[in-house]
Amino acid sequence: MTPQPRTAAPRSGRRWSAKGLLAIAAIALVAAAPRFYGLGAKSLWLDETATMNAIDAPLGVVLTSVVACDAHPPLYYGLLHLWMHRPVALAEGPVPASERWLFLCRSHSAVQARAFSAAVGLATVLVFYRLARIVVAARGAFLAALTLAVSAFQVYFAQEVRMYALAAFFVVLSWYFLVKLVAGRRLERWPMWLGLALSNAAAIYTFYYCVFSVAAQVVVLLLLWRSIGRKLLFGWFCWQLLPGVLFALYVPVILDRLANLRGKVPPGGGDILSFEAIRRTAGQFSCGFLADMVGGLGPLVEAVGVLLALAAVVLGLSAGRRLRCAMAVAAVWLLAPFVMLASFPLKGHVYEPKHLIFAAPALALLLGAALSTTKHWVRKSGLAVFGLLVALNATSLAAYFRPGLEKENWRGAIGDLAQRVEPGDYVVFNPPWTQLPFLYYYGHVYRGPRVLMVLAPLAPRPFSAARFDTGRRVWVVEAVSNIARPNPNVLRALRRYGPPLFRKRYPGLVGNVSVALFDTFKPPAATK
Repeated sequence: MTPQPRTAAPRSGRRWSAKGLLAIAAIALVAAAPRFYGLGAKSLWLDETATMNAIDAPLGVVLTSVVACDAHPPLYYGLLHLWMHRPVALAEGPVPASERWLFLCRSHSAVQARAFSAAVGLATVLVFYRLARIVVAARGAFLAALTLAVSAFQVYFAQEVRMYALAAFFVVLSWYFLVKLVAGRRLERWPMWLGLALSNAAAIYTFYYCVFSVAAQVVVLLLLWRSIGRKLLFGWFCWQLLPGVLFALYVPVILDRLANLRGKVPPGGGDILSFEAIRRTAGQFSCGFLADMVGGLGPLVEAVGVLLALAAVVLGLSAGRRLRCAMAVAAVWLLAPFVMLASFPLKGHVYEPKHLIFAAPALALLLGAALSTTKHWVRKSGLAVFGLLVALNATSLAAYFRPGLEKENWRGAIGDLAQRVEPGDYVVFNPPWTQLPFLYYYGHVYRGPRVLMVLAPLAPRPFSAARFDTGRRVWVVEAVSNIARPNPNVLRALRRYGPPLFRKRYPGLVGNVSVALFDTFKPPAATK
């Protein structure tokens, strides 16, 4: 006998009941509040400024430059460009010192860009709720959607001008179409097949790692093929020829990116996905970046987050045969990308939990299965895990939204620099890509005489300060993060002019920024 996908009684003939509409409205409100709150309060961080600079051009130029130079696919950039409508016009001439605060108005474009990710994040939660209603009971689906709605991890990236929220949306949408087909087993539903194919194609064109989610769908179909029939598996393969053909156009670009990446991997580089990385990912899936915001309690908070994630997985897999469909979909959706990434042949590439953000909703679906089972102890334990997750994520969001917390405070750093820099000054960017936030914030303040920009070489290459013996002031902008390592030879070379006249550090959650001013009017100190 074919197992039922959920334990709830069949719904009435009405497609939308009053209770269902009320549930959707409540979920939408809970999800929208943290995603749209304070969109312009925080400075853009390094990668966000890279996105903003990339889309500040005609659409054709945006797509061409992304394909030629960017490490990521072009779909997000194209959609964000259309969302923004038009580039922000540059100011004509230098801004008077009394009005130099106007550079902060660049935040209005950041709010608009972040609103795109917030809207996509809200849509992800709503689609996820509709997905969960197919495979688990109404209460389990509602609480699972609430878990995703308050997820600090999801909110964090739903307020970021990057592609991760959009990738999660397309993956959740593709799983929704797949679950509709698996639950209904109606192969003639070609709109569902088309939606599945196009959402998979869009996911891969947004973020490469989404291919692991597409592969996970094959695993689910193989696990369920006895109950769903081989025709569904055959139909999936046939319809996935469409995203295969669509993405084939981009294969030469992928091969070129892989060749460049292999050249940057040090000999004997480690695995992409280590045990430490898995532990950090589980902790962030559970409670966001709370472990990074509580100081010395960080290891304890991360351990609690990992235990809650494991508890949700174990309880979800204990839900019973009547929830077999939900268990298979959620478990494979969550775990298969980790296994595939751990087996990836390219070693040494930097991994961050955000790279698997599209798998995080499956953790909430497993919890929804636990909350829908008839097993008393599983359901009670699931309610306890749900309560703890909501409490931890609420704490994480409160810490994240507190005034003064920044990801990377480029707005503050470039703001202070804009108040003090003079035309003709040197500005050294260490490492070189720190020029991106400078160009975003400072480049739209002045159209008059520019500063002289110097890109520092990457460590450990030497840096010569001889060019500064012309009596000009030298500013040094540095950033330290998991992707930015300043060259220590820069400050070492500039110490020949004595200690800096001005130096300030701007701490952040993602990385720390510092600005320093050296006076080269002094004769350089004698070198020993």
